[in-house]
Amino acid sequence: MAKSGWLIVNGFLRTEKFAELYALLQNAANARGVSLQCKTACSLTLAFGEETRIDKPDFVLFWDKDEVLARRLEALQIPVFNGASAIAVCDNKILTAEALVRCGVKAPKTIPAPKTFEGVGYTDLAFLDEAERALGYPMVIKEAYGSFGAQVYLVSDRAEACAIIEKIAWKPFLLQEFIAESRGRDIRVNIVGGKAVCAMLRVNGRDFRSNITGGGRARKLLLTKAQAEAAVAACRAVGADFAGVDLLLGKDGPLVCEVNSSPHFKSTLDCTGVDLSGHILDYILERV
Repeated sequence: MAKSGWLIVNGFLRTEKFAELYALLQNAANARGVSLQCKTACSLTLAFGEETRIDKPDFVLFWDKDEVLARRLEALQIPVFNGASAIAVCDNKILTAEALVRCGVKAPKTIPAPKTFEGVGYTDLAFLDEAERALGYPMVIKEAYGSFGAQVYLVSDRAEACAIIEKIAWKPFLLQEFIAESRGRDIRVNIVGGKAVCAMLRVNGRDFRSNITGGGRARKLLLTKAQAEAAVAACRAVGADFAGVDLLLGKDGPLVCEVNSSPHFKSTLDCTGVDLSGHILDYILERV
């Protein structure tokens, strides 16, 4: 019997870039005889306790960051890929860093900023004193939530650090070691089902961030054993079925920078010729 699934997307991100990605996933499903219906998260708005009104599909391919909705669908015993826990950990860079260290995955040294509140801000910068001691300058400041390299700042001294901290005010953020050897360079590794499917080296000569959205360029890369193992371990640490793992090029080997639970793999397809949508659908169909 043919399988049916839902592709859950964000209804407010209506750009050509997102539409192309969704079309790739739906085409891969069609090629495998799977009915994959695209649904926005807001189309599933229901009061708590009314989830039984949902006509359940065989599986959900969750391409949004609405962890609450993912968790509600899981409670209905619907297989969800990626699951709510993985989405939550990947979406919050502080939780990602915590998960990587807990699982022994090498990553840049990271200090989470203490929690404050809107309208209060930081009246005590003792945590910055510790960051200066442990990380030195330049250092990276990252908001916990952000995509495409936005909400990531490189600061060269205390004045710049204080300016950024004041700018982001009460948002959760972290302070992180700057890996100078990897300035403007990183590796995007695409993992599906515990295997490194393909990778690309991203380079940006005008910015410390390598994101293609920010002007970076990419070329297909054959991974070393250490790079592949680091990316697979990172995916496992956050509990993801598939992910785009960003590796920094440290002087002593790869360091995991971030893990993306819903990677924008159109740039990977353009660079490597590998369409991840088929790999993702095959992985799901083996499990439902």
